[in-house]
Amino acid sequence: MNIKWRTQNVRNWVYVTGIGRSGTTFVGKVLSLPLSVDYIHEPFNPECGLPGMNRWDPYIRPSLDSPEEKAFHEQVKAIFTYDFELRTLVPKYDSHLKQTLKRMVGSRGPVCLALAKLNPFHQAAVLKAPIGLFLTEYMYLHFHVKPVIIIKHPVSVIASLRRVGWSPKPSQVLNQPHLLEDYFADDMDFVHRHWEDPVLAIADYWRIVHKVLLAQSKQYSSWQVITHEALSEKPIPMFQSLYHSLNLPWTPRIENKIRHFTEHKVRLPKETQIHSFARSSKDIFTTRLNSIPKETRQKIFDIVQDVALQVYPRDSFAID
Repeated sequence: MNIKWRTQNVRNWVYVTGIGRSGTTFVGKVLSLPLSVDYIHEPFNPECGLPGMNRWDPYIRPSLDSPEEKAFHEQVKAIFTYDFELRTLVPKYDSHLKQTLKRMVGSRGPVCLALAKLNPFHQAAVLKAPIGLFLTEYMYLHFHVKPVIIIKHPVSVIASLRRVGWSPKPSQVLNQPHLLEDYFADDMDFVHRHWEDPVLAIADYWRIVHKVLLAQSKQYSSWQVITHEALSEKPIPMFQSLYHSLNLPWTPRIENKIRHFTEHKVRLPKETQIHSFARSSKDIFTTRLNSIPKETRQKIFDIVQDVALQVYPRDSFAID
């Protein structure tokens, strides 16, 4: 099959990113509901992405200053012709049956990519890339993707990460000299802080991520920056507006699907359940906020406030 034929009609590339547990999977799922929209799952993830991707949260300057950045760029080009493969991830927390099925047919990434390659109706594609947070500007300038940045309240992110046992560390991103030079040259006291408390380390990581993303998004008026809380409060109008801005086809079937995903009674996920789509969206934030003690919320606020207050009011932390 001619590789170019696979993507010659895909002219609309949507790039969904955000910190882990911010709702990027849900948003990517909803935006790719139309048959004409393909879904590409986490191509930059070291565990299940493109072969050769070996670091978390890479930062690439759009100017491609180093040989390593130029080599990375050549690899990324393949995404836009579908001339690439994704690795299968078989998590230990999966049931024995799920593990067996994934080893036989592949995990979400390879399966969705295979469907995309075979889709004769595709006109758009959603690249869901939470590990590509710091690649957003690069992807926008070089490949004309339409960024959709999902921001989730830091307290809610921390509560969600604690539930699934994930602990992203500031050190995993701050060992990139170009990132430090471009965004943290005046913030080195913060860069060199060390946190014994893993909750505060996640707060530090939240601040790092959003300091970069908010600074970039202010340069480009076409970028869609939306909060998880706004999506949860008014999912139908928010997604309808997002579909319109991204030039994706909105239909009554899609509206009904979103209602199904967001209007259920609150159901707490199992400890090993990473994603739970069918939930009461309006109740998610309150549930997460109340799971973190007030004194811990104050410490989180003290770390993130200069960045968080660009998006959230102080009273959203419920510390007064």
